[in-house]
Amino acid sequence: MSPTLDHIIILLPYASLVNPPSWLTENFTITPGGKHGDGKTENKLICFRDGTYIELIAFINDDPKKRLGHWWDKEFGIVDFSFAHSDGDATVHFSELEERLKSLDWGDGSIEVAYEEPQTGARMRPDEQEIKWQVTFPVVTTGYQRGELPFFTHDITPRSLRVPFSEESVTHPSSALGVKSLSNFIQASKSSALAKGYSAILDMPNLATEEDSQKLGIFEVQGAKEIEGGHKAKIYLKAPNEPQLEQMERRGGSMLGDLILGVSAVSGASKYPKRIDVSGGGIGGVLLDLC
Repeated sequence: MSPTLDHIIILLPYASLVNPPSWLTENFTITPGGKHGDGKTENKLICFRDGTYIELIAFINDDPKKRLGHWWDKEFGIVDFSFAHSDGDATVHFSELEERLKSLDWGDGSIEVAYEEPQTGARMRPDEQEIKWQVTFPVVTTGYQRGELPFFTHDITPRSLRVPFSEESVTHPSSALGVKSLSNFIQASKSSALAKGYSAILDMPNLATEEDSQKLGIFEVQGAKEIEGGHKAKIYLKAPNEPQLEQMERRGGSMLGDLILGVSAVSGASKYPKRIDVSGGGIGGVLLDLC
């Protein structure tokens, strides 16, 4: 069974996590999170009806020492995303993933995609409930970066503890139901490897065609919960234009682009799509659009 889309990570300044800005509070119901076991980061969640969520994360007190060497030592914005499996165990899924990746033909000189063995993580909720999981991260020493490739989250404690879905938590002022799409901009030198690598990672076909000139990959994924209308999300691998290349170079050669959240049909549909985060133009924004 193909994995489901689990969550997308947005890195914020610590002050914006403690007191979220109006673009977040006016559009979303924010659910308490907690501090991670390494004592470096803290989070809050935005949960959606499709079973996905946004993880708002920050380095505690914006301490540079906590950032040093951390995989999310990046510019503020969308920095990473995760998939999950609804059954089985992390070790089994890792073995199956490793087998799919090793079966690919990397003979064109592409850098092979690989993943590390699962490792355990944890955080403490404000109610002192400890939550545990295992994560399977991509190998970054091969030339890839976190965010270029997704990671996997495997729950040890029940997912309902890590992601406390309720009618209240998934009801938002913006009427957002879940993730509609996430764009990932890919360097030309890595496009061939990542296009076929993602098919193996997600165990699903690449839906991009020759007519999709800028889209190197299109992968249609399900959230953890099915909602009315058969809502699914699309992960896009895209070729950047010149301005986007400049931004990618500034960010170390990789960049997650716009996160588009689907909203239910409401009056005033002509105003969609609309960008809601405060940064305005450019790439890597949060937008609302009709499902």
